[in-house]
Amino acid sequence: MSVFIHTTTDDCAIRLKLRRTARKNIILRVASHCLLDINAPPFVSMKSLHQWLRANEASIKQFWQQAAEISTALPAYIWFRGQTYSYMSVAVITRVHWHARQSFLLPLSTTQLPYVVLRDWLKQCAQTELLSRLQYWAQVMQLRPAAMALSQARTFWGVCRRRTGIRLNWRLIGAPAFVVDYVCIHELCHLRHANHGKAFWAMVAEYTAETVSARLWLKKHGTELFTLDNVS
Repeated sequence: MSVFIHTTTDDCAIRLKLRRTARKNIILRVASHCLLDINAPPFVSMKSLHQWLRANEASIKQFWQQAAEISTALPAYIWFRGQTYSYMSVAVITRVHWHARQSFLLPLSTTQLPYVVLRDWLKQCAQTELLSRLQYWAQVMQLRPAAMALSQARTFWGVCRRRTGIRLNWRLIGAPAFVVDYVCIHELCHLRHANHGKAFWAMVAEYTAETVSARLWLKKHGTELFTLDNVS
């Protein structure tokens, strides 16, 4: 991948991130704040690419306007272990600090991209805490998934495959413990029952009485766990 500048006929400088994975057609989409993603086949030269951009200038500028409007600010609060916390930047620290009373402290040197630092920190916590909880329930239930890993998915909290194992959405690090436990148990039960039939739900009920509460929490707050995905 490489980033290049395309100048429009009215001297607007548009930043584009070039990918060479498309097979036939050139594909353009918004990548992040003030950056477009353009996917072109390997046989398309840079000269031809600029010609295509000039020929589609009206559409390009519409995409560019969308990219310019994307916010780079952090959300008002961050979910972590089932609680919401505020945050502030501090000059005397070099890494993220969290305290139940002091909330999140972010290094001042990274204030231009604070969401990246905070997102990476949360992912590291998820790697340790979520997978540890999944391992715990696997032992309790005497089940052995093929593998245990985290997921970047936007459409599910967990997924279970007999061949590839169980993956948990890393954003569950923001949820309360009873919600995390429910998702772990839910996915582990799929090792025995592939569907959501009566036998499946009966097995889930053997290990947690929080099914309804957990599902209601995710329905109410689930989208808020994705707030760091909405800044670029």
